[in-house]
Amino acid sequence: MQPREILLQGLKPRQQEAVSSVKRRLLVIAGAGSGKTEVMARRVAWWAAVEGVSKGAIAAFTFTERAAEEMKFRIRQHIGRVTPPGEDATLGGMYVGTIHGFCLKVLRELRPTEYHNFDVLDEAARPALVERGYYDVLGLNALEERTGKPKYQTVELFLEAYDLLNEYGELEVALPSAPPFDQASETAWCKQARLLTDVGSGPLARAFADAAARYYAYLRCRRFLDFSTSQSELLRLLRRDGEALAALRSRLTHVVVDEVQDLNPVQDQLVCLIVGDAGHLMAVGDHRQAIYAWRGARVELMARLCEELRAADDGQVVELEENFRSTPRIVSLANAWADTIGAVGGLGNPPMKPGNERRNDEDRTHVAVVAFPSREEEAAWIADRIALLVKEKEGVGAFHDAEDGGRGICYADVAILVRSSTDARTYMEALERRGVPAVFRAGPDLFSRPEVLLFTAAFARAVGMDEFMGAPHDPKSLPSRIRAVLGCPPEPEAVLRAACAALHRAGLPLDEDAEERLLLATDLIGRRLGLRAGDPPSPQEAGRLRARRLRDWLSQDGSVRRVFPQTLYHLLLEEAGAARWDDGSAGGRKVMFHLGQFSTLIKGIETPGWTSPGDLKNQIIGLCQWGARNARTEEAPLLVPPDAVTIATVHAVKGLEFAAVFLADVCANRFPSGLARHEKELPFEGPILKRINPAALADNENYDDERRLMYVALTRAERYLFVTCSGKRRSRFFREIARLVAEVGGVVEQTDVPQGIRHLRSEARREFRLATSFTDLCYFLRCPHDFYFRKVLGFAPSISQAFGYGRGIHNLLREVHANPRKWAGLASDPGAVLTAVEELVRRGLFYLRYTTGEPAENMRRKGAEVVSDYVMTYAHELERLVYEPEREFETLIEEEQVLVSGAVDLVRLDDPPRVTLIDFKSGEGPESEAASGLDEGEMRLQIALYGLAARRELQYEPERGLIRYLGEVDPARREVAVALDDAALDAARQTLVETARRIKRREFNAGPAGEALVRCKACDFRGFCGPGSGQGARGGRR
Repeated sequence: MQPREILLQGLKPRQQEAVSSVKRRLLVIAGAGSGKTEVMARRVAWWAAVEGVSKGAIAAFTFTERAAEEMKFRIRQHIGRVTPPGEDATLGGMYVGTIHGFCLKVLRELRPTEYHNFDVLDEAARPALVERGYYDVLGLNALEERTGKPKYQTVELFLEAYDLLNEYGELEVALPSAPPFDQASETAWCKQARLLTDVGSGPLARAFADAAARYYAYLRCRRFLDFSTSQSELLRLLRRDGEALAALRSRLTHVVVDEVQDLNPVQDQLVCLIVGDAGHLMAVGDHRQAIYAWRGARVELMARLCEELRAADDGQVVELEENFRSTPRIVSLANAWADTIGAVGGLGNPPMKPGNERRNDEDRTHVAVVAFPSREEEAAWIADRIALLVKEKEGVGAFHDAEDGGRGICYADVAILVRSSTDARTYMEALERRGVPAVFRAGPDLFSRPEVLLFTAAFARAVGMDEFMGAPHDPKSLPSRIRAVLGCPPEPEAVLRAACAALHRAGLPLDEDAEERLLLATDLIGRRLGLRAGDPPSPQEAGRLRARRLRDWLSQDGSVRRVFPQTLYHLLLEEAGAARWDDGSAGGRKVMFHLGQFSTLIKGIETPGWTSPGDLKNQIIGLCQWGARNARTEEAPLLVPPDAVTIATVHAVKGLEFAAVFLADVCANRFPSGLARHEKELPFEGPILKRINPAALADNENYDDERRLMYVALTRAERYLFVTCSGKRRSRFFREIARLVAEVGGVVEQTDVPQGIRHLRSEARREFRLATSFTDLCYFLRCPHDFYFRKVLGFAPSISQAFGYGRGIHNLLREVHANPRKWAGLASDPGAVLTAVEELVRRGLFYLRYTTGEPAENMRRKGAEVVSDYVMTYAHELERLVYEPEREFETLIEEEQVLVSGAVDLVRLDDPPRVTLIDFKSGEGPESEAASGLDEGEMRLQIALYGLAARRELQYEPERGLIRYLGEVDPARREVAVALDDAALDAARQTLVETARRIKRREFNAGPAGEALVRCKACDFRGFCGPGSGQGARGGRR
């Protein structure tokens, strides 16, 4: 068959129409379960295989990284189907990912000198940066005075308003000059920034305007972009620089936008600007599933696009009207619910049709609505029903259709969905009592876990906090969580004691004296930092502790100028005896996972830069206030056995589907949310309120935003759907759902459901795919348990003072290889080379976020000397060859469905397609191979992986690889050649396959390979590692 026939095979007429459309701009209205991901993936393959579009000219924007991974696998699958035998089916430079990820990537490509040092500041680290600069840099105390709100609410208000300026494309800031390259002058520089956006002239608006301009400047100083700023930053660049826009349009001609109903204005403007009058667009979405209005998304933008394309000669609108996911009864229920949602523009709610002939309704009790007197009884009933649907000991599950007839469902086919995760732990505890494995997505609230409260209290006590602050009537405040979980006053010492007691009751191995030792440790740490009253700790006092490294640190002389919060956390874990919790048991895994997620939050404290003792106290206060309201666990697909029930918020499962769904807690003030119609308070006044209207960010009288969220919840179910609530009061949604369920033939208020269950042998539906990087695979190869700590549990290593040195070297080398002949021309004069490199350093290419003063100057000087030496050593090569620095890639290991990403430091274009792949090691620098832990075998494997990617993804023919040791004075040791022949590449590929298999089998309990004791002694996690090799490296006392 021809590619066009292959790509249209098996599709419904409307799907074929979308895949093969000849129109320049296409909108696909894709209802729930309509196969939109498949249509998008085939459309991309159609562009590449049928229309001959270069893969590198295509970008596909997804809403989440998870959706991007699925899209990559699907696109590769369909490109593979139409790729001639003997050719590699690759993405070939295509971008598939989130819009904010795309923005940072393009900024780095268009303005590498300016943006290549920039990192994305995530949601946990951002409050830490604001806390760090709250008074001196940002002047947020002025906004706090104007609002009359406490500090943490002022930060929330400020960041929300700042994000809205970005999300609506309104932020314009005048900076005094290029950002300084060191931190000494950043405060004065930031204070000169001015907000050009007119947000009003009143005291509140002026206070916000000053802080917003300074915050933007502060991000630039620290070389950060947060999610909202990254998008508006690219929009500003493309608007003011026609050459940059033309360059982007010349290489990016075809764009796919998923979840178009959830675009915010700045994303919409970016897409329109990129596509322009000549680019091609495929936008896909469903207005019934627009669930992010509260954070700036505007479904009206989709309605406008629909109206525009219906009227345009080069436009087309295709509606996918068949639901292949759900049974007819569930489809009918979803249609009936969609009819309760108000219309948006010209977007109606045409009914979906059942599209899967195999997915019949087996019994009317498989769609039911049930109410209970209490949440505990509701949760217990759900656990019992899941045990009925999946009989694990018998190896059978409730019937579900499959291509070969039928199968029994597994735990992984079941989900409990809630509107808010505030009380999600009730359902988890019910499943635990029933012996049903479960995993949270985007929950539970991390600060509702006793083990997290234990170390939160330890930090609070160490920095001298007497009490946790927060509104006592707010269920999400930390005092409220403490009372609900531990039943004690919100005071650090009381919390520490109560948390220890709770962990004892849960059966966690905890020494009898652990509580007293932790109280002593936190007192001594506070005195060492000068944050608690009393003299510095004496060696005798420190000697009463068990963790040797903590004893050694406490016994040091002199005041502490800099604190490493992650190191303190690791020492407290060691003192608590956390290694005994790392025992591989289900309870131990859960506790260690939550502590790993807390480690990620501690990393956020460190991310903005140097932390002084005074900074630490403010950061811990901010962490307690932000974390209690916002900190949730990330997905951990590798943590639990692959067969586990999902517990999640509705927002977290957008795009997913389950054979059985329990939509729980549909109670009054929960669903719809009692806060849905609350208008945001914004520090704006005047005309800007017409463009950023607080009323548009809140729900309407019909609760349409909440109704769309309910539609998403209902349409996650394939065959079994149960809607439950508890308490005496009934939510308006519950009453409406009950009526509609009855109308479509389901069951209402009957607890002996489901009935008529046919059990078949349980079979998993989908294989587990893995997206990883070479760095992550190396962690596993060196020590599977190290990988487990880092990549499964989420523990972060301590940040070294030297962190950033290697990156600075690479930034300078990128500039050298971008214009090699210029640098070759300077090589005859060593002084001129050094001067030119030092100028790059002054322009900020060697920015050191975590080091100041003399150590920073020494590192910059050393880096400049190393790069100057490189230029003079390889001048003959720079004079005649061309390079591609930092070439990113992703390559697929098909048999294990593993997608490995990475970046080649340097591709030397010897005689294209013949190339040499070069990897740099910074010699005796602080981030050398000794520090990173890579031995020569691993470095050779790394080069071989680059060779695989260069052949398959980059379409090169690498003949050899080179490992170059920068700063090495011995000419014989400066360079190591690595063969990249077929045998070497095949061996590397087999190593990757076997490593991926072991990861997917979750073989994490093994210790390090090779010199175990040497590696254990240098391990970041040696103080709380359960396996015996780690215990031998701690050096503590029993």
